[in-house]
Amino acid sequence: MKRNVVSLLLGTTASTLCLFSLPTLGAVEDVNFDVSTAAPGYSIEGIPHKTKTGLEFPLKLKKSQDNEGVNLYGKTIKDLLVNIDFETSDRIRVKIADKDQKQVPVPDSPLGLERPKLRKSAKKPNYEFKYTDDPFGFQVIRKNDKAIIFDTTNYPLVFEDQYLEITTAVPDNANIYGFGETTLPNFRRDNIKNVTTIFARDAGCPFYENVYGHHPFYMEIRDGKAHGALLLNAHGMDVLTVEGRITWKIIGGILEFYIFVPDDNKPNSVVHSYTDLVGKPMMISHWMLGWHQCRWGYRDIDHVESVIQGYKDHNIPLEVGWVDIDYMDTFQDFTFDPKSFPEDRMVKLGQELHANRQRFVVMVNAGKHYKTGYEAYERGHELDVFMKNPDGEEYVGQVWPGYTVYPDWFHPNASKYWNYHVGAWMERLSLDGVWIDMDEPAAFCLGSCGTGKKDVSPPSLEPWTLPQEVQDEMFAEEEAAIKKLETDYVQDSRQLLYPNYAINNGHGNLSTKTGSMIAYHYGDIPHYDLHSLYGHSECKLTRDALIEHNKTERPFILTRSSFSGSGRYAGHWTGDNASKWEYLKSSITEIFNVQMFGISYSGSDVCGFNDNTTEILCTRWQELGAFYPFARNHNAKQPISQEPFRWETTAEATRIALGIRYTLLPYYYTLFEESNRLGTGVWRPLIFEYPEIDDFLDNDDQVLVGTDVLLSPVVYENETSVDAEFPPGVWYSWYDLKPVDSSTDSVRTITLDAPLTHIPVHVRGGAILPLKSPTLLVDETYESPYSLLIALDERGEAQGRLYIDDGHSLEQSEISDITFTFKKGVLEVDGCFGYTKAEKLDTIKIVGVNHHLGDVTKASIAHFKETVDLTKNEDNVIVLENAGIDLTSSFVVHFE
Repeated sequence: MKRNVVSLLLGTTASTLCLFSLPTLGAVEDVNFDVSTAAPGYSIEGIPHKTKTGLEFPLKLKKSQDNEGVNLYGKTIKDLLVNIDFETSDRIRVKIADKDQKQVPVPDSPLGLERPKLRKSAKKPNYEFKYTDDPFGFQVIRKNDKAIIFDTTNYPLVFEDQYLEITTAVPDNANIYGFGETTLPNFRRDNIKNVTTIFARDAGCPFYENVYGHHPFYMEIRDGKAHGALLLNAHGMDVLTVEGRITWKIIGGILEFYIFVPDDNKPNSVVHSYTDLVGKPMMISHWMLGWHQCRWGYRDIDHVESVIQGYKDHNIPLEVGWVDIDYMDTFQDFTFDPKSFPEDRMVKLGQELHANRQRFVVMVNAGKHYKTGYEAYERGHELDVFMKNPDGEEYVGQVWPGYTVYPDWFHPNASKYWNYHVGAWMERLSLDGVWIDMDEPAAFCLGSCGTGKKDVSPPSLEPWTLPQEVQDEMFAEEEAAIKKLETDYVQDSRQLLYPNYAINNGHGNLSTKTGSMIAYHYGDIPHYDLHSLYGHSECKLTRDALIEHNKTERPFILTRSSFSGSGRYAGHWTGDNASKWEYLKSSITEIFNVQMFGISYSGSDVCGFNDNTTEILCTRWQELGAFYPFARNHNAKQPISQEPFRWETTAEATRIALGIRYTLLPYYYTLFEESNRLGTGVWRPLIFEYPEIDDFLDNDDQVLVGTDVLLSPVVYENETSVDAEFPPGVWYSWYDLKPVDSSTDSVRTITLDAPLTHIPVHVRGGAILPLKSPTLLVDETYESPYSLLIALDERGEAQGRLYIDDGHSLEQSEISDITFTFKKGVLEVDGCFGYTKAEKLDTIKIVGVNHHLGDVTKASIAHFKETVDLTKNEDNVIVLENAGIDLTSSFVVHFE
């Protein structure tokens, strides 16, 4: 192997290729776990030259005996071009693409990912880049400890038109997090033998299979230090995380890696760097933090109104009423069922919710009914915005209305089409947001099953309910039709319907239950190349439409399908889970992943979507779900009703947990501002805050909300206690403010009592939490004065932060960003005080005073002449009440 050194780049040697032959998982018996050792690889041709941002050099396919290892699953591409860009101090891009640029990358646009426009390379990167030239391989090395964090040098590179393979070495038993979207019981990935398939898919959350989103991003924590990598590629892929390596097997596109190396080596900093690239999570409005209620299967508008009244009757907060597809006339978007959900009643419902200071959201699906006279179809047909068959006719699948067409979000007329329909719909119902579903896109048939069948009803709106022999016959007919289209019209030399490398897609055939791979987008780009971007691009255009409709309000969008960067446009729920204990537990893992992917406004269907819940399961789920960043009870039409007031224990647990959530609203809102600015998650695993503590590598039963609130929920059946791990330091119970028996310098596992209506919640010593007095509504809660909970650490100190704005405007003219510092008996409040209408700070409560403040009985507030008496609670808590301090300027409070 020859070595080369260019500028600051150092050469390296490579060892022999490694062949892995591991047993496969039961669900993935068709996946090839081996690396393609027979592939000839590539070598650098010529001399690499420097660019403004790094390096560029061509690769040439190495010769092989009798073409061994060539055309493994597609057509081998002989000439490649490599670009190395030292983009920032903590981000390097390695792009390996075909020289002729015939492969389809993720579009450089808001519908894909807008690449940063760079003028020069980073001056002091946190990484080094090394490469070998024959065969070509590369390493990325973290400078501060010389750890090789990405290393392809001992593995082959395969680059074909429909099969790309690349591998990086990782330590045995590596701590890998990410890769999704898939439903998993554990946050840390199984790297003994595991495959993650990444390909957007409509499926009811089966474990270990690909579902709605496409996120080829991961993080590794090694010896307490974190780094991450994104393969920016929208094509279907299998990612093999096995002992000692990660292997990507992709069915198209290019290899475009972004590797993230923050200087402080912290997991949260990796997420920060990742979202610097893909976009920061959207900023939410106050109301979005409230409790949401929905169901698919409300019988009529009376049923919806009775549920809303049920919350009020049982004194349970409800901020947002939702209606699923039930309201539609034969499931057509932008219509009303004239009998069960007449327009005047729906309009009135929205008005009544708003009069009660509540909100209103309904669903909009991706597919539009293929029907004469239906405005959403006719206008789209006129603007030519629907996806096409290879013969130029409109691609027609099937969803809830029957045969449906699908907007092509990449078409230049798509914005005009969508702005009109979304804006008119928002105006018609006075909606507060849009819920996007079925946007993978989902379909109930294979291929363009409705071609030539305008105004015709399919055999069944739910074909999976037909007899199996009928389903088989329909599938055979659809498969024959789609193959004929490919044979007669597809000019692409690739095998788009049945690529030779079959990723482990849960539905098998790539076109099953989604858009056909040989449907076409604007510019004659096959759906094969853009499939996993469909929901992402719809989110972008929906956000644009909402802002066009109302240029002052922050848009609310909830999406099922997502891609890297979707969090800047929308929130996400984890889809059609089930009312089972394993889904309660897995919701923690799923939300951790989604937060890590840059979608901080996210949650799971509380109490489960499919199947019947139970009183105990729903009670435990309401306790945890009350703290989801996006908190909504939602279920399907077949199961029993599961609103939290259906059982008194569930109602009581919900009142307690939501009381805590609403008390914490200023803290949550401050975390969302931090997420919008930095990219960090609102929910965090313990290992992200304490990466140096190996005990937390596998902890996915507990949740940190930000840095300061620790949840220890019951997620296992029949349990009434929790074995909770506490990080070093002091932690106080939320309920009685007593410290747990935890060590200040080591991790302790403590058994906490958790009777049915109780979720253990603890506050970190060293935190100052801004709080409100909870009511049933977010607006009313925010109208109450602020209070501070100062939880002292072992040194008698604490810090905190409060962000204030008007809570809803897209652009802010006034904000306050306030810091709180408590030390040596003095509270100093400083920062930016631009928000002039802030409520007063009324109460200050200090916890853990015994060994730090002595017999303090009074407090003096700077600029006030008189001292204020304090109340003392059980020797460990002091309270300053009726302070009446305006949060419009800096001040100091001395506790004497």
